[in-house]
Amino acid sequence: MRHNRRAFLFCRDESGRPIGYAMQSIGCKPGSLYFATYAKSPKVKHLLADPAVACIVLGEREGADRPWVSVRGTAEIYRPFVEEINEMIGMAPADGRVPESVVASVRDRLISGKRCLIRVALDDVGAARLPNGRGA
Repeated sequence: MRHNRRAFLFCRDESGRPIGYAMQSIGCKPGSLYFATYAKSPKVKHLLADPAVACIVLGEREGADRPWVSVRGTAEIYRPFVEEINEMIGMAPADGRVPESVVASVRDRLISGKRCLIRVALDDVGAARLPNGRGA
């Protein structure tokens, strides 16, 4: 999960129905995934009301044998310190599709408070298709 950024974050909306969001992770530490989002986004309201989440992280390789992992966990919404922002931005795997200007904009908005971090504390691996035929 440290090397792949594309993810789908699933939570429950205000009526309790499942809802999913396409995301790009900005960091992975042992036991946690990190995402940046706008502080006023609907997903923040959903996660504050019910922090139980599921995520699917996709590998870069396309096709039927594309690696993936599904996890469940608990989300926490918070405003990071500048040092943590710099660490997260620095640990995110390079993605040639995302220009440096966009990365700088995300950093600036995290510092200003327009964006916040979602930390998903991972509780369980549901299923996976890992490289070299591992998992299932």
